[in-house]
Amino acid sequence: MINQRSKHTWKVYQHQKFFYKDYPELDNNAVIHCSKHGWWLMSDDDEDLFFFNPSDNRTIEIPSPIGVSYSTITFFHPPTSADCFVVGIHSGLYYVVIGSLKHGEDEWKTYEQRTKRYIFRESLAPPVLHRGLVYFLGMEGNIATFDIMNPTFDITNPSLKIFTRCIKTRRLRFHITEHFLVKPKGEDVIFAVFGTHNEREVRVYRLVEKPECLLWEPVEDLGDMVFFVSNTSCFAFTGNAENMANKIYFPRFHGDDLVFYSLKTRKFHTFKGDFSSKKSYGLKRFDFAIWHIPPTN
Repeated sequence: MINQRSKHTWKVYQHQKFFYKDYPELDNNAVIHCSKHGWWLMSDDDEDLFFFNPSDNRTIEIPSPIGVSYSTITFFHPPTSADCFVVGIHSGLYYVVIGSLKHGEDEWKTYEQRTKRYIFRESLAPPVLHRGLVYFLGMEGNIATFDIMNPTFDITNPSLKIFTRCIKTRRLRFHITEHFLVKPKGEDVIFAVFGTHNEREVRVYRLVEKPECLLWEPVEDLGDMVFFVSNTSCFAFTGNAENMANKIYFPRFHGDDLVFYSLKTRKFHTFKGDFSSKKSYGLKRFDFAIWHIPPTN
């Protein structure tokens, strides 16, 4: 895990300890928007976008969007791949705007759709790519999907589709304080992790797709999977050991110890010490931290 800092020094947590690493190639106020495939999608002091590979300090500059500031922005496929594309979303009172930039293009394409009043308010959850569609998570658990490969303004079959009331319990929709989307590699399923009721509860859901709607179905056990979630990167893998499975790692610490949430105990724990709590009050939060997986050759 890497925590974003000002200037050139970044705080890194690895092998259960902290250390500091310098990236003199980056501006003092460089911001990481997304971390995937061993690359970071970043912006500099002038809000210009670029890719940065912290393993070899390579930088790839890309065109920045003009006239729109996307609150959530991500990319799919490595930036060195011809399949790579960047996508962003921004919503307003009566509209949702999607922007996309495909590999090799020199300007962003923008798609705007008029909506009912605040029908979709995007969260900070990194979007996921599923069956050729980009899935965005809304503040109330709503879902927006966008057909990135075949965008159309046809009102009878729009590229952007919004699904509301995806969480059945109305009261819960308005008590979600944290939002994360997780799509395990190689799996044909999407999960959501929600922090609710001012951090008192963690809830996990599986997305169920029906002909006319999308619904979140509660999940009580992750089996042998382990989730790592943050506002810039979420991923899952199969735990090789029993003490790794059925857990969710957040960028939070109790002292200098990384905290995880166990679906078995319904509590927050650390591997070191005897910390255990049903609530996350008092934990040190790293809201701008990222999970980084170095690329494999």
